[in-house]
Amino acid sequence: MDEAANECLWLVHNGVSFDVAFSLDEVKRKWMVIQFRQFHGDEFDLNTMTFKERPQ
Repeated sequence: MDEAANECLWLVHNGVSFDVAFSLDEVKRKWMVIQFRQFHGDEFDLNTMTFKERPQ
């Protein structure tokens, strides 16, 4: 499965309706994924454009 589909499914898992999640353009979809992951405690590093690893 490709990255875009995984991101859409992550959004659906977090309550975004299927039709909305799969109709978002790439920028909006990625922004929403980043926001939802931050709600779950992940930290996004804008310098590297990746999520920081959670401490064990």
